Amino acid sequence: MTAYNNPWIDDSTFHSDVHHLETLWQRVPIGSIDLPIIDLGRGEPLVFVPILEHLEFVYARQIQALKESRRVILYRRQETHTQPMGLQERAEELRQVLDSLQLEQVDLLGHGDAAMVLFEFALRYPQRCRSLTIIAQAADYQIAPHPFIWLLHELLLRLPVEYILPAAFLRRTVVNYITACNPDNTAAPALPRSLISEQFSKIAEWPLVYKRSVLPIIHSFDIRQRVSELTMPILLINRADDVLSPEAKMSWLAKHLPACVGYHIVAGRERFFMYSQAEQVTPLIEAFLHTLHTQQDTV
Repeated sequence: MTAYNNPWIDDSTFHSDVHHLETLWQRVPIGSIDLPIIDLGRGEPLVFVPILEHLEFVYARQIQALKESRRVILYRRQETHTQPMGLQERAEELRQVLDSLQLEQVDLLGHGDAAMVLFEFALRYPQRCRSLTIIAQAADYQIAPHPFIWLLHELLLRLPVEYILPAAFLRRTVVNYITACNPDNTAAPALPRSLISEQFSKIAEWPLVYKRSVLPIIHSFDIRQRVSELTMPILLINRADDVLSPEAKMSWLAKHLPACVGYHIVAGRERFFMYSQAEQVTPLIEAFLHTLHTQQDTV
């Protein structure tokens, strides 16, 4: 296995992947607005549900690999600085993207917060979902809080502290939160923290975005009572010690989904293992989608 003394992703590789994604965006009319969209390849469509603006790099390697065998689509969501935009609004945003691209039924993939949106969409529009691939997200977000983050959430929800909260402080706290891992895991992170922070620093008016675009999605997410409604084929992938999607919670989800095709645990230490360990993750996705396609052809 790769030595743990050095990161698995170096700066030049990361910057090259980010730059390549940025060259692929094309503005497409979606409803009453234009959204940046990446639309590549041919074949059965696979739609990647976005996380925050500038965190799309999470999907960069899967887009590059899977465009060779199917149509891959990623849109850059609009961040809001004024009105809260929660799960319902994000699910409708996804619906508008599919409608505008005239896609009636698709395979969908979401990582973390984006998977929360995907769950909401699948509960609202199950007929639009050929399958779901869920990366690093359980059926709820009731997790042990990292120091300061829960207090910050409460302050942001109750008071207008976003106007005085330093963006650098909030950015550092959130990055601490999402890079947390088991203290026994001494492996060097495959994706250096500095590169994650670099992407977060590109998000304009970060405290406003966090309050309006992030908190409305994550703060009270819980679909445990509704997982039986998710009858489409679902693939789950997680890492062993992800604090934000604990393995026990993902195991519970795998057992309670009516059509969980597989649950895979990837060794690693950082939240964005989908990108940094694409060599392990992408074949799992490819095999899942290939099986679905084969089964459909035989029906």
